[in-house]
Amino acid sequence: MIFRAAAVIASVLAFASGALADWTVVEERFYALTLAGEPCGRSSERIERDGTKLRTTSRIEMRFTRLGQETVIDLASGFTETDRGEPIEATVEQKGAQRIRYDFTDPTRVVVERGAARTVRELTTTDWLTPREVAAFVAARHAASAAEIRFRTLDVQSGLVLADVSMTRGGTESVSRGARSLELTRYAVTNSLIPVVAEERYDAAGVLIVSTTPIGLGELVSTLATKAEADDSYARASFDLLAGTFIASKPIVGFESRAALRFSVRAKGARLIDLPSVGAQTFVRIDARQGTIEIDTMRGSGAAVGDATDTRWLRPNELIDADEPAVLELLATAKFAPGAGPLSKADTLRALVYRHLRVKNLATAFGSASEAAKSRSGDCTEHAVLLAALLRAVGIPSRVASGLVYVPELGGNPAAKGPGWGWHLWTQALVEPPIVAGGGGSAWVDFDATVGGAARFHAAHVLVATSELSGGATDPAFATALSLIGAVEIEEIAPERSASDSDKGQK
Repeated sequence: MIFRAAAVIASVLAFASGALADWTVVEERFYALTLAGEPCGRSSERIERDGTKLRTTSRIEMRFTRLGQETVIDLASGFTETDRGEPIEATVEQKGAQRIRYDFTDPTRVVVERGAARTVRELTTTDWLTPREVAAFVAARHAASAAEIRFRTLDVQSGLVLADVSMTRGGTESVSRGARSLELTRYAVTNSLIPVVAEERYDAAGVLIVSTTPIGLGELVSTLATKAEADDSYARASFDLLAGTFIASKPIVGFESRAALRFSVRAKGARLIDLPSVGAQTFVRIDARQGTIEIDTMRGSGAAVGDATDTRWLRPNELIDADEPAVLELLATAKFAPGAGPLSKADTLRALVYRHLRVKNLATAFGSASEAAKSRSGDCTEHAVLLAALLRAVGIPSRVASGLVYVPELGGNPAAKGPGWGWHLWTQALVEPPIVAGGGGSAWVDFDATVGGAARFHAAHVLVATSELSGGATDPAFATALSLIGAVEIEEIAPERSASDSDKGQK
C-alpha cells in the first residue's frame, strides 16, 4: 500500500519486534527493494493470530553508502487489533531511537508510551481502518473491479496521523513469475501525507506484487520476492545516497558571508511544488514550473496564533527526546550569558551542539537527540534533532527544517564533486528575530548547528518543509523534500546593481 511506500521513502533520508511464542504466523511476505535500478534493501510483512487478536508487523531494512561510509536503516512497526477491527496497540521501533508504544483505550483515545514517559493523544474521528480492515476492503473492492478505492487509515510510522488514500484503477498486464503467468491490475495511488503518485500492481487475489514510487533519486521499487531474494537485495545494496541526491549548480561566491541570497528554482517536470515562506525564506511563484526564493538570514517569519504554546513544538518525541538524561546533562553544561533571552540562549545552544558533536560522520541514518548526545557523533540530522531537543528542554519551541543546502564539494566524491545542492536538515526556534519586521514579537528563526563559528545560519539553504518530527525518520516532511531532489534546477539570481554602481562601472 502507499502508506507502506511513504514509510520507505522517508526512511531513505533516515528495529524490529519478534513474534512471541503464543502468536501463530498466518501469512508472511517478503519484498526486494531497488532504488534507481540498484538494490537497496528488503521489507517484509507478517500477519499473526493469537485467539481473537491479529498482529501485523512490517519491517524495512535498507543499506546505503555516503561518501564511502555505510548507512543502515532499520525500522519496524506493529499493529494489534481484534478480528472485528478494534485497535488494541501499535508499536514503532527504529534503530537509534526509542521504542514508541500506542495503547488504544478506545478508538479515539491513545496512551503514548516512550520509555518512562506517558502522554494521552486524542484522535478526532473513528472513521479510519486498521491494517487488516484495509487489506480486506482493498481485496473486496479489487475483486469487484471498482474504478476507485478510497479509504482512511492511521499511519503509526508517521506519528499517529490519519492518511487518506485513493487508488484509481488502470489497465492490466501479464507478467511471468517463474513458471507462472500472472494477470496484474495497475492502480495509481495517492496519499494525503506525501506529494507523489505511486503505481501499485495487484494479482487476481488482491496481493500487492509490485509498488513503484517516483522520487527525486529515481524510482523506488518494491517487488514481491522469496526471503532469499529479499535478503540478496539487502546484501548487494550499494546506492550512494549523497551522489544520488546531489543537484549540480554554478558556484556561489562568498555564500557563507552574505546575509541574503536570491535563487530561481525551476522544476524539470510539469510542476514545481509549493515551497514555504517560513523562517529566513520567502517563496514567490512565477508560473507552474518555476519560482524565486529569497533567503535573508536576518529575517524570521511571524508565528501562527498558538505556536508559542503548541505542544507539537515543545513536547519530547521519538527523536527529539528532550527529557532524556543525556540531553539534560549536556544542557547543564551550557553557559548562558546573564539575563540571556531566547535568541541568545538559542545561539549558545547551537554553538554547544556544534562543539559537542565532534565526530562529523555519515554512518548514522537518523539517530535520536539522546543517542547523539551520548555518541558525540552524527551528520546534519543528529545536529538538528539535538539542537531541537535542547531548545525544548529550556522551553523554547523548536522544529526541524528539511531541504537543500549548497556545498562547494562533497569530499572529492567522483559522482558528486560539486558545487551543488544536497539534502540537509537544520533547526528553527521560536524566538525574537535578529531584525524584527511588522511590529515585533516572536518569529521562527533558522539555526544550523553544522555551521561553525559565530554564524547561526547562512543564506544558501532552500527550505522544503518543517516538522515537529513526531513521525521520526518516516515523517512526511522528508518525503516532501525527496520529491524535490533531482527534480529541480537552482540558480543564483545576481544582485541588482544600483544606479550609482552602474555609473561607477562607466567611469
